[in-house]
Amino acid sequence: MKRILHFALIAALTIGLLAYFVWNSNPRVVWNIIKSANVLWLIAALFVNWFAVWFRTLRWRTILDPDRPPPFYDTFFATTIGYFVSTLVRIPADVVRPVLISRRTGVRKSAAFGTVLTERVLDLFSLLVLFVSFVIVHWNDWSDEAAFLVIKSGGIAAMVMLGGLTVFVIGLYFFSGTVRRLHVFFGTFLPKRFNASWLHFFDRFVETLSIAKRPLALLNVLVCTAGIWICLCAQFWLVTTGMHRPLPFDWTFLATAVTTLGLIIPTPGGVGGFHKTCQFVLTTFYHFDVNASVAAAIVIHLVGTIPVVLTGLVLFVREGMHWRDVREMEKAGDEA
Repeated sequence: MKRILHFALIAALTIGLLAYFVWNSNPRVVWNIIKSANVLWLIAALFVNWFAVWFRTLRWRTILDPDRPPPFYDTFFATTIGYFVSTLVRIPADVVRPVLISRRTGVRKSAAFGTVLTERVLDLFSLLVLFVSFVIVHWNDWSDEAAFLVIKSGGIAAMVMLGGLTVFVIGLYFFSGTVRRLHVFFGTFLPKRFNASWLHFFDRFVETLSIAKRPLALLNVLVCTAGIWICLCAQFWLVTTGMHRPLPFDWTFLATAVTTLGLIIPTPGGVGGFHKTCQFVLTTFYHFDVNASVAAAIVIHLVGTIPVVLTGLVLFVREGMHWRDVREMEKAGDEA
């Protein structure tokens, strides 16, 4: 009953968001806009999106072990299958990836989860930098529009968050002993069988911060992080250009930051949540009409989904996996 209720709520949320997304649009006009897109630009966007997964793999290998990183194929497999599964069902990629990498390389699951947290901190930092840089550059644009006043307020909040995140990481780096004692204290409220994993997870996360003492490894992580977000912004720019509605490249910083939040909404593959947030950005700040925003959001979502789904499907079949493996990974992730 719990699973049925969960499925029903997710289905209702997805359908409701999609209905809200296409409301007042003309399907025929939307289809004509999609058909008129330049295929070469869209193919370029697909390749750029695929390279984002490649950069994620390289970054994760370095974070997992700067001295002896796990094999590229095993890390790429875990990364791709993680995003492949999370696109089809609502199992987070950050649950699947640590389970897979631990099975294929012997890395402890709690340690792998600690490195995933490091990645999420890097990605959050990148999103905040993108958004703040956009707001600073365009601070005086459309000063009379209420929508942009909202962006200014959001920019100030993002600056505060960016400063707080920086202080948190620096404090954790220099005062890890004090923070660990707090984790030991909070760990006492957990069941005993989770205590060791809780501390190992924290220790592994703090350990990844020591990469700052390895200039080459740190440079690799930073370059790969920049590569990931440049690819994600570039795919947005390539799609809008291919649909004959080109935007200045730095405007994709805003679009990428806001639409990424749409993926947080718990729908399979971000369907509905991504589409509606993308439409909101396009119509509010880029002056797209409803039909153009629906067409662009659909194509952008497909471009962001097709490469990882196709690659994941190939690897899924190549390794002889079955759907029961997905359920086992879900259970293992819950336990971890």
